[in-house]
Amino acid sequence: MNPRFVLHLLVVGLLGFGLLTGCKRKQKSESTVLPAPLPSTAATPEEAVAEVNRALELWTFKRGQPPKDLNELVTAGFMQRLPTPPAGKKFAFDPAKMRVQLVAE
Repeated sequence: MNPRFVLHLLVVGLLGFGLLTGCKRKQKSESTVLPAPLPSTAATPEEAVAEVNRALELWTFKRGQPPKDLNELVTAGFMQRLPTPPAGKKFAFDPAKMRVQLVAE
């Protein structure tokens, strides 16, 4: 047998084997496991707003769309609970800007 032909068969065989074994696709997981959310450490209203906005940023990064409401951040595991707004105020969520701010009730 011609040595070049044998070498050709060997190279083609190894390449084919490498392609077959190296091209397996990994199954993409549908659910992304998030680390446990940290408890709220907000001491001021500004820190509470910043904490909710950080959770919204993470939500947007992971999901690419706004949540239906702020409670969805808690049920999906992005926050343990929503911080308590100061008396007479509430969190207002603007889905277009993906930001939360405090407004009068």
